[in-house]
Amino acid sequence: MIRDEAHWHELQRLFALCTELPETERLAALNRACSDPKLRERVVALLTASERLESAAHVAPHPASIGPYRIIRELGAGGLGVVYLVERLADGSWLRFALKLLVPSVADEAFMERFRREVQTLAALEHPNITRLLDTGWSSEGRPYLVMEFVDGVQLDAFCDAARMSIPSRLNLFAQICDAVSYAHRNMILHLDLKPSNVLVSATGIVKLLDFGTSKFMHPGIEATIATAVTPAYASPEQLLGRPVSAASDVFGLGAILFALLSGGRPFGDSSLVARIERATHELDPEPLRGTLTSETAEARGTTLMRLRQVLGGDLEAIVSKCLCHRPQDRYASVDALGEEIRRYLSCEPVLARRQTWRYRSTKFLRRHRLGLALGSGVLAAIVASAGFAWLQQQRALREAERAVRTQTYMFRLFKMANPENTGKPVATVPDFLRVGMSKLPAYIHDPADLRSGQLALAESMFDSGSLDEALAAFATIKDSAKRADASADFTEAEIFMGQILCQQGHLPEGRKLLSDAFVDSQAQGMPWRLRVLAKVYYAWNEDNNGFRTDENLSLLRAAVKEAEQHGLAPRDAALAMYDLAMDLTMRGQSTNAKPIFEHLLTLYADDPLALCDRSAVYGWIAWIDHSNGDSAASLPIFKKSYDGFIECEGPDSPGALDQLPYWADALTRLSRANEAVQLLENAMPTWRRVVGGSTDNSDMLMFLARAYVATARFRDAETTARELLALLTGKVAAGDRTIGNAHLVLAEALAGQERNREALPHVDAAVSILIPTAVSAYAHTFSDEALSLQARLHAMPTATD
Repeated sequence: MIRDEAHWHELQRLFALCTELPETERLAALNRACSDPKLRERVVALLTASERLESAAHVAPHPASIGPYRIIRELGAGGLGVVYLVERLADGSWLRFALKLLVPSVADEAFMERFRREVQTLAALEHPNITRLLDTGWSSEGRPYLVMEFVDGVQLDAFCDAARMSIPSRLNLFAQICDAVSYAHRNMILHLDLKPSNVLVSATGIVKLLDFGTSKFMHPGIEATIATAVTPAYASPEQLLGRPVSAASDVFGLGAILFALLSGGRPFGDSSLVARIERATHELDPEPLRGTLTSETAEARGTTLMRLRQVLGGDLEAIVSKCLCHRPQDRYASVDALGEEIRRYLSCEPVLARRQTWRYRSTKFLRRHRLGLALGSGVLAAIVASAGFAWLQQQRALREAERAVRTQTYMFRLFKMANPENTGKPVATVPDFLRVGMSKLPAYIHDPADLRSGQLALAESMFDSGSLDEALAAFATIKDSAKRADASADFTEAEIFMGQILCQQGHLPEGRKLLSDAFVDSQAQGMPWRLRVLAKVYYAWNEDNNGFRTDENLSLLRAAVKEAEQHGLAPRDAALAMYDLAMDLTMRGQSTNAKPIFEHLLTLYADDPLALCDRSAVYGWIAWIDHSNGDSAASLPIFKKSYDGFIECEGPDSPGALDQLPYWADALTRLSRANEAVQLLENAMPTWRRVVGGSTDNSDMLMFLARAYVATARFRDAETTARELLALLTGKVAAGDRTIGNAHLVLAEALAGQERNREALPHVDAAVSILIPTAVSAYAHTFSDEALSLQARLHAMPTATD
């Protein structure tokens, strides 16, 4: 054993000496350089451990494909192998996955037998915070591989630091990790490589734990024996020393992650593998949790260095220390126990890692009940002040009466100002009324909070009526006022609608940024449930609708519907969440799941005389579902019902009515009635240009008009319209969005119809590259099939003609 500093330095010297020599010469050199047999034995053990990790980390240059998976790029490498981003063609779509190719050194006979036997157990892990194991196999070289869902996220510690997350927020994320690991343990599976780089966080704050596919398998009643490479900085002592491992090993790994989340450092600093094994051998304690804090660390946690040192002392230091105990039996008995400890800390209850002294428990009690105690101690003061309180109540009643009079006066003046006799117009429109109301409101309501409430109501009415520019300006004014007053709810509400408007107007980067900020802000404690729901709905819908589709977005929409129902939101807000969920399902090719939701919405709107436009929109989606599922004939009367409803509720220039025309025309075209489709869209085009302008809204109008022109052999008109469509979309939607692919397809068809094959080829190639991997529904596949057919035909034909 190494008993003093001199022996420690001698061990380092001998280890460095041996690593510089070829493997065949090491033993002889070690015998010559060291006469102490125990010291030589220790050096040999360290060399063996080091070689195991280095050989495991070595991987050859990646091939072009592995099995049916085409390699895109390397995502990372570790002790067990290398991870690739791969794609595979399935049902006409290219789907992306993460493939881990295990190194040959781990694929011994025992491992291969366990690999075959246990992959089904791993594949059965279904938890929202665990990446799914989807497939397994062997490469052409006989190396096993695992295929998992691909998570596009940011590493845990980097995500927290970039967001300047507070300590409680980090603990809430950590609790998700504990829940995932606990679930795996209940299914008899260990992880054994827990570290920040194996935890990713999506932009919406959803945690995903990676690499369960390379974990050890637990069996009831016994402990597993380590047989895989580990990450030294986060490995438990028993893993480093080759001793039996158990659930306590994952508790240690979670403790190491918690250490990094809280302090920004590692439990054992930057110690080498040699140093880590030595510290494990001698049961040396990790670094103090507060030992390496800096001002930058505190800033990344949204606090000061002095305050961070205070927060990390006491309970948190005790929790981390218990996780990182050298002996497994001294750690938390389970991951559930650790998760419960975190819950106790966040609830200001005594944590079990501390000594349960009377003073400690009393302090916790006082902190936990400080509000109640403060109220109790204030009873006497309240009695003494009762007379003053009555006076205050009287003054409040007077202010409320004054506010009611001001509001009544304002409404009377507003109607008078909007009267044709005062405006000089024959009829005052709703936008006119709202515009006047917004400009005159400050003259009648002087309290800043009341003024913002009135402005928000008017601005949202502007938004609903389609006056987007004026609504955007109004929300910007409200946002500035709310920021000055530190009124977080009003600020977030303005952010939500500003982001939605900017996305509708095609300003995607600005709109996405605002909606992302609003989503994060809406999760703060005390935010109204209405804002939480609206933020989820508008953020998730705009992400999916603009080419940034993820499963997390669909989860957010489902959560919004559930929260709207659970917290009794107004029917209008609950219906919005339900409507956007149904739209999103339809876009994802799950129209059979969406149609019942739309039909349920019809029953909700049936008794509401103000919901005519809402009903019309739902009829439009039901018609589209019928049409996209191949029943175009059934869709025609429903499209007309939707169109007529919008004309009744919004007038002939209604954006809602215009929305119905493109797919109504497409149904006519597919029923060999393309001349009717052309007439329908050409008649509407002047109105469309006046209403929509340069917005990407209703870009389908151009696309389906161009397709109708192609179907009627008006190829030059089709080319002109398709080029206008491409110009409209470029720079305003993601380059891989299907609308871009469809624009390239119809332009290629128009050019091919004029026998300008050379010009058509790059457009059809672009269409194929976009439409094939993004097709998720039978309707979408019809466009993909058209693109493939045209591509094959053009490549087989001469391209010299113009």
